[in-house]
Amino acid sequence: MSKPETEADSRIVIDEQLRQAGWDPTDKAQVRTEVTVRLGRKTAPMNDAARPGPWPSEPPQTAYSEDQDFWRTDYLLHDRDGRPLATVESKRKAIDPYTAKTQALPAAKELKAPFIFLCNGELVYFWDYENGDARLVSSFFSQRDLERLVHRRNEVKPLATIAIPETYLRQGEVRLVRPYQKDCMSALDHALELGKRRFLIELPTGTGKTDIICLWLSRFIRSVRAERVLFLVDREQLAKQALGALQDLCLEYGSYWLKPGMARQEQQITVCLLQTMIGRYPEFTSGYFDVVIADECHRSIYGAWQSSLNHFDAINIGLTATPAQYIERNTYQFYQCQNGEPDFAFPIGEAFKAGFLTRYKFAEGITCLIAEGTEVDGQQFDPEAFERKWTNEDTNRKMMAEFDRLAWENYKELAPGQKVGPGKTIVFAITKHHAARLARYLNDLHPECKGRYAEVITSDVPNSVALMLAMPTARREIAKRSCLK
Repeated sequence: MSKPETEADSRIVIDEQLRQAGWDPTDKAQVRTEVTVRLGRKTAPMNDAARPGPWPSEPPQTAYSEDQDFWRTDYLLHDRDGRPLATVESKRKAIDPYTAKTQALPAAKELKAPFIFLCNGELVYFWDYENGDARLVSSFFSQRDLERLVHRRNEVKPLATIAIPETYLRQGEVRLVRPYQKDCMSALDHALELGKRRFLIELPTGTGKTDIICLWLSRFIRSVRAERVLFLVDREQLAKQALGALQDLCLEYGSYWLKPGMARQEQQITVCLLQTMIGRYPEFTSGYFDVVIADECHRSIYGAWQSSLNHFDAINIGLTATPAQYIERNTYQFYQCQNGEPDFAFPIGEAFKAGFLTRYKFAEGITCLIAEGTEVDGQQFDPEAFERKWTNEDTNRKMMAEFDRLAWENYKELAPGQKVGPGKTIVFAITKHHAARLARYLNDLHPECKGRYAEVITSDVPNSVALMLAMPTARREIAKRSCLK
């Protein structure tokens, strides 16, 4: 039978965990060990300028009880000026360190350490005991992480004192903040004040999810509740879009796109692909980011992707355009939503009714081949499988011709404000090569546009964002490769 692991064994692991978070357990200016506290009275003069010490001599007892005057805390972490930041209470691996809360609290208060870590070599809990319960985290926080938290607690402002704007400047255009956008920001404010730390927002495509969250972030940072923000997306196009919105609406806060192989920058807002963050989140402590935003979050809370979300002890905000009835239960569980309801939702029907979105119309008559698939040598293929298996140029040409005819016949009904010809339209292709062919077929239908009637928007096309931004002022169609295969 193997020997049970002791608290000393846990301490070996904890020392290494502290090193990984940037602490040096051998540097007494940063980390003191076996610090004895006389409970109920001052242990040493402690003011804002004083460094810790001298300390009482070690008493013979090492376990805590109500009858004892002394308690020994396993580690005391200091800020750069020598002031106590956090105590660390260590337990052997067989004990859940959450049970040590009542033991650790009196010593932390006596030492004037605002935070407590409870750990056993496997589990680490972080406890901001004046503001909530102990939370399970993935790592210790760095010295800088804890210093930021101390600074914020003295400067934080109620969100109600930071006004929701009436207008904002986006891409050189003054836009009104719509009523549902104000309601969304107010809902976030209210839930945060009640102590919630995870939020799910459901808004239809085209209603400005990214703009809303950027406007809210600007207010949240100004309330001194956050300093570092992570914006996670699962496609390069969404990363470019998010970065553009942030640089428009959060210009005073530095932002950048963390790409594979790129050294991280100490800017306030980091945009990153989930695929990149999966391999890089161990580079960051759990306390590095204060807010984590996940775009299209219903696709990002599974397996390894969820690990990158769970790693950070941050406020989590999930954005999705997928209606509630199509979102799996796990998404609601992750964002701690009760009764399968998002924290804020603006149904697409209301967006149509208010005129914020244009109603769509089904094009039912493209071809029977596209609608129903086809039979080849006795085997039935659905349209996607058919396109992947064979290149059918004649069918694709006919499909684009019928699509273009329907667009021209119906655009006045769908978009009465459109002057001449259909507005911006997206055609989702199966592959990048398929997208190029569809764009070519559409351009063949309109030689008067000199090859600019349809554009290909894929990851292979430089400046694709600029092409899409130009779409509202030009009559053009986009042949776009669908990224959801």
